[in-house]
Amino acid sequence: MVIPIPEGVTLGRNKRDERWLLEQSRAWLESGERAKGLHASDLLAIRKAFWRTVDPRPLTDREIGLFLPGKILHAFVLGAAAGTTPDIATSDEGSRFNEELGIWYSPDWDKSDLAEFKTARNFVEPTTLEDLDTYIQQLLVYMACEKKLAAKIWVLFLNLRDPVTRRTTPTFRCYEVTASEENLAEVRAHIQSTKADFEQAIATQTWRHLDLCPSWMCGRTNCLWYDKCQPEDRYGTKDFDK
Repeated sequence: MVIPIPEGVTLGRNKRDERWLLEQSRAWLESGERAKGLHASDLLAIRKAFWRTVDPRPLTDREIGLFLPGKILHAFVLGAAAGTTPDIATSDEGSRFNEELGIWYSPDWDKSDLAEFKTARNFVEPTTLEDLDTYIQQLLVYMACEKKLAAKIWVLFLNLRDPVTRRTTPTFRCYEVTASEENLAEVRAHIQSTKADFEQAIATQTWRHLDLCPSWMCGRTNCLWYDKCQPEDRYGTKDFDK
């Protein structure tokens, strides 16, 4: 049975409720207290970590829209995997501190296996190390901290397109990552070097010696500090100024 819509029914956009929902979401996302110090995720974009430390700013409207679904799905999927009731109020920011490396980190899963769960909006399935480089880099930090030579990446691709039907469907893809002791020693050395650079930047209030952030995180529309940072070879170019 199709319920007819009677003549005279109206539809109008309610911008006040949109703003209210956005601000409620902002308050929830920003309510968790982040442990003070350098986090594993900071190592992937050390300049952004610098600016977030010296010039903290609230989340943008776009960041709220991006972070909210991921945080909720994170809690529900990992809760389902553990056979427990999802706890979306629990923050996973900096749950462990590695004394040797001096950084905070928070693996998503460590029940027999070490694993990191992500959500992504890719249409095409990644197939190479480069396709998943950011996820692998973060996982390698966890592996270095936990001294594990193998770990997993679990991804829920929200829009993965079927190559035959062309339809998009939320789909899980899981990957295994292995590394040698020498690989992890190299990662630890990089962590220590990056941490030293970061501490020097904070002490001197200079940032030019810090590595540039990944290009997809940079630019006026992607970074709140773009005009203050003025990243070399990017600032003032059409690809990053738009």
